[in-house]
Amino acid sequence: MMESTVTYIVIAIIMALTITVYNYKKKKIRYYLLSKQQYPELTISVDIKKTEGKISAIIISNTAKVPVEIVDFKVELISKKREFNYYSLQQLLIDNSLPAVLNNAQKFQFEISFDKFKELLMEGELLFRTFRFVTISKNGRSFKSHEMGFNSRWVIYRPDSGNYN
Repeated sequence: MMESTVTYIVIAIIMALTITVYNYKKKKIRYYLLSKQQYPELTISVDIKKTEGKISAIIISNTAKVPVEIVDFKVELISKKREFNYYSLQQLLIDNSLPAVLNNAQKFQFEISFDKFKELLMEGELLFRTFRFVTISKNGRSFKSHEMGFNSRWVIYRPDSGNYN
């Protein structure tokens, strides 16, 4: 009788610890690298921020290799026929501090709410298959990320890699 009571207590403690650890890990904010492109002037990388297992924000980081001024930030929508359309994302930036001047090895991040980004794309009249983020410098040079797309559940993935986040 005593052994069964001790066994039940041990099982209850293990279950309580498992639930506590699961809840702690689920609430933790995680970052996943989705794309990293290197250019002679700067490096552009796209990360997604997951909160409680769902994408909450898209973070685009620009790291300068030489002094560069960033004046605009856009999304390039690519149709099935490879037609390109652009939307400016300045109104979606959480901290709109454009234009931004970057010196050597200086990093600048744009953060976009995923819900607002998804809403912009859903309300748009243009059909697209894939998209990519574009940073525009003062001299008119475009720095583009890899192509990305959405699956049927609005999860971002890179079609050329086959990796899903």
